[in-house]
Amino acid sequence: MALACAGLAAGAVLPAAQAVAQDDARTRGHRTVAALTAPAMHGRGYVQGGDSIAAEWIAAQFRAIGLAPLKDDFFQPFTFPVNSFPDSIGVALDDAVLRPGTDYLVHPASGTAVGRFPLVRVGLRDVLLPERHSMTMGLITGQAVLMRPPATADRDSIALYRALQRELMLHAPVVVPVKDKLTWGVAREALPFPLIEVRAEHLTDTTTHIDLHVRHAMRPRHAARNVLGMVKGRGKGWIVVGAHYDHLGRMGPDALFPGANDNASGVAMLLELARDIARKPLRHNVLFVAFAGEEAGLLGSEWFITDRPIDPGAIKLMLNLDILGTGDDGITVVNATAEPAHYDRLTAINARQGGLPQVKARGPACNSDHCPFVAKGIPALFIYTLGGAAHYHDVLDQGATLPLTKFSELHALLREFLGTTR
Repeated sequence: MALACAGLAAGAVLPAAQAVAQDDARTRGHRTVAALTAPAMHGRGYVQGGDSIAAEWIAAQFRAIGLAPLKDDFFQPFTFPVNSFPDSIGVALDDAVLRPGTDYLVHPASGTAVGRFPLVRVGLRDVLLPERHSMTMGLITGQAVLMRPPATADRDSIALYRALQRELMLHAPVVVPVKDKLTWGVAREALPFPLIEVRAEHLTDTTTHIDLHVRHAMRPRHAARNVLGMVKGRGKGWIVVGAHYDHLGRMGPDALFPGANDNASGVAMLLELARDIARKPLRHNVLFVAFAGEEAGLLGSEWFITDRPIDPGAIKLMLNLDILGTGDDGITVVNATAEPAHYDRLTAINARQGGLPQVKARGPACNSDHCPFVAKGIPALFIYTLGGAAHYHDVLDQGATLPLTKFSELHALLREFLGTTR
């Protein structure tokens, strides 16, 4: 605040000093993203202990910054079931070997299938019509089902198609052509057979068979940890700043999902804000939380609310940072319409600083770790950046190509925003 007032007298000197500070924040952000997306982190998922390695690394950063643990250490452990693919995966169509992560994906709820399977083409009518359903299920035994998606964007039709895919996975491997980008995920279950999403150009009307080497490993009680570090303030209230650190991990050893934008970028911002506030504490206590299990269904934030490491009634604001790697077109603030006072303060600060092209308001949406807080009536905002790189849940979301275009400007905005939170 003192620097902002002094700027009228300092002329061109202060903007230059600010530029240096901003460049330092962006540079540190790139270093954090590079560390979290390195192959040694294994995509911060469920193969080779990637998420555990990342948790230890973040705890070390908290310690170096000067954050204090709430209890004996920085960790809040919990468990959940998750499916994984630790072994090499192989897929070939008519003896043409495909590249994992680029040419195909194995559905995250896939089971095991090894061998050569003739392809049988099944249409929606074959499984929807009762008189054809039982015959179709008998026909596909020992074969792989090629099922093309419906040519519609209707949500009900897509949901029905997904349900039919799931039913077929109970009986045989399923092959689905994909025209758009390949997008992976996390599943907390494993069905008997795999589903393979294949780039459409690799499947033709004459494709006769598929060779599969897919082995899954179901982990019924995967051990995960939120990472918590605090800075004591002058009062009794709390601000929670959160960013999930987990990502999708590996699909076998050859397909790595680095998760640069989602969400190494959010963790980078969390660490920068923690560094600021550790040096200059705020009125409120601030708890920085790197959440685990977000990609598996907001599990880390759900556990935080259930376990209650701090009194939920004392939380004045929860700020969720997820997908902050660009910003060419500004930011979106989820839950802004439900928290107009906080949103108006954000827009006013940005108007004064002039850092972001826009601060776009969005209504409530249960799409990241703010959601369990909102469900308990805790004021919460979720911020993500707009424009620039569009890689999401794929092998191309890499640190080397993530620009962090408006990272410094967003950092300055959030730093002042948190400092003026009452």
